[in-house]
Amino acid sequence: MQIIDGGMIAFSAWHALKARVEWPLTFQVPRMLRPLVEAAQDTCVVCWNGDSLWKRELWPAYRDRPEIWDEAGHADFDAMLGALAALGVVQYRTPHLEADEALAALVHRFEGQEDLVLRSDDKDFMQLLSGSTWMEGRVRGRVRFADVKQILGVTPTYVADLLALSGDKADGIPRVLTPSAAIRLIESRGHVRDWIDRDLRVADPIKRRIEAGRDQLRVNLELVDLSAAAVRARGAPGEPLLKGWGSWDAARAIGERTGIAWLRADQPPEPYRILREWGERTRARIRL
Repeated sequence: MQIIDGGMIAFSAWHALKARVEWPLTFQVPRMLRPLVEAAQDTCVVCWNGDSLWKRELWPAYRDRPEIWDEAGHADFDAMLGALAALGVVQYRTPHLEADEALAALVHRFEGQEDLVLRSDDKDFMQLLSGSTWMEGRVRGRVRFADVKQILGVTPTYVADLLALSGDKADGIPRVLTPSAAIRLIESRGHVRDWIDRDLRVADPIKRRIEAGRDQLRVNLELVDLSAAAVRARGAPGEPLLKGWGSWDAARAIGERTGIAWLRADQPPEPYRILREWGERTRARIRL
């Protein structure tokens, strides 16, 4: 099964076509998904960020940048969701939750039952990798379990601890320790949750930083934790968007509104039937 970070695909579509065609998301995202599914010959789920993320309520600086619907507009974003649903693509978009949390919940549900491919470059997902789960991205290419230590300096088991300690500038998560100091502390003390409330017997500079940053460290860990317990507590993955299935009549209405020719057809054109075929199989596999 392929579990796809929808934002990665949508931003690529938007930046490639925003000045060239109208409704770039509705036009391009299905075109980008089709070869991924066709090449893999596998079922797929697409995960999207919800509105009003709880993480921003906890830490207002979290991912302080526009969402794809802010860039492309709600009309194009919503039309894209409807077109994908009409093609049978199973999608998750749960209010207040990130795509990360829905994606992680699906990984925990199917881990060990089958191979899982995570379509993303987000290093947060490296904490989810195993012998049967790996990542495929546009930047790093394929990343497997054994690659994570070379990339980040820790195994997937400790990725959340590393991110909580060293922060993540791209996501607005403040640093408590430098990455090298964080790795040393993880190697000597293990998971942050096991020692965060204790008086650590470590070198004075590190001890002072931990004591001064303990509250921030708790916030950081909550922001980056994609463990089964964490995502379950947040209600991920939630219900699939439109239950993963919309009518083709709805797609044709979108085609009339947007002027996208293939959406005005009486039925999905041949190149897009692959999405519908694998959408049906995905629904059966997830038991929707």
